[in-house]
Amino acid sequence: MNVPAKVELIGDSLLAVSSNRTPAVGIIRKNGEQLGNIASGDFPIGAFMPSSFDISDYPIVYIIDKRSQSVLVFNVENQEFIEKIRLDLPKDKIIRTIGAEFKKTEEGFLVELYDQKHDAYLPDFYRNSGDLLYFFDNNGKVQKSIMEYPEEYKNMEGSLSPTNYLKMSDNNQTILLSLPHSKKLFRYSEKGEEIEQIDLPPSRIFDYQLRAADRIIDFNSVMAGEKQSTKTPDNHYFNSILEDEKSIYIGTWMKIGEGGIDKTRFTHLMIYNKKEEKWYETKNPKGILDIGMLAGVVRDTLYFYEGSMMKYDDKYIKRAVLRPIED
Repeated sequence: MNVPAKVELIGDSLLAVSSNRTPAVGIIRKNGEQLGNIASGDFPIGAFMPSSFDISDYPIVYIIDKRSQSVLVFNVENQEFIEKIRLDLPKDKIIRTIGAEFKKTEEGFLVELYDQKHDAYLPDFYRNSGDLLYFFDNNGKVQKSIMEYPEEYKNMEGSLSPTNYLKMSDNNQTILLSLPHSKKLFRYSEKGEEIEQIDLPPSRIFDYQLRAADRIIDFNSVMAGEKQSTKTPDNHYFNSILEDEKSIYIGTWMKIGEGGIDKTRFTHLMIYNKKEEKWYETKNPKGILDIGMLAGVVRDTLYFYEGSMMKYDDKYIKRAVLRPIED
């Protein structure tokens, strides 16, 4: 799977991976062996475009499909298509093309929706998008919505990089959400009730300052051929949020310095110890093309998936063990 959009550990032996380039969700063993694959065109329902997936009921895999605005349900072990659940989307809302936040809940589905009234380069996109996450029942009907962009995003006067700043995790009972530049984690129930807010820690490495371009970029004019730079500041953001009984783990994406991607794109971890109610962070950031994306945690071992194809022809599943160090 090239240029992974999402990676997730299944139990303690398998990983599920979706790609920014290939419309598929693959299941691989930790030794890299391909176990299963759900790919567009391989099933009688025709082509689909996976925006995200949920494997909480593995071997059942739920895929949120941008093309049909539906949830597609598969059994990956049997390579069987089970059903298609059409979502009744609110007016002017669509499913994000790649990397939408998505979760199977007990009563249906939680889906991140994208506002199509405004160009994502325009400040009004953040000011007027309304709620970002929608709760659907098992028949695809909207039940509730939550989580607008916070003031840090709404107050920008210039264009922001059109990155998906929202990041979500869950521990099957509750949902963790963050728009990192608000410097908070939000915990919700599966019914959309806010439970708590956790302040994010100061960081020696991660930059919480949200930066916009010094002007507004009209992307439609750019697409129409007008000469106009689309350069925006490269804001730091979260690549992943994971949670187990003891800790919360946040994997970051950071551009540090100038130069090629392999020399300027880094990641590090921020870890919240629940018992101590205290944050820690790893001291030395790693090149994101070297370590990859955080996929899961099993006891004291962290698993990462590197499948960018920007540096390697092969794909790697890497392990790391956290060790405390003294300053």
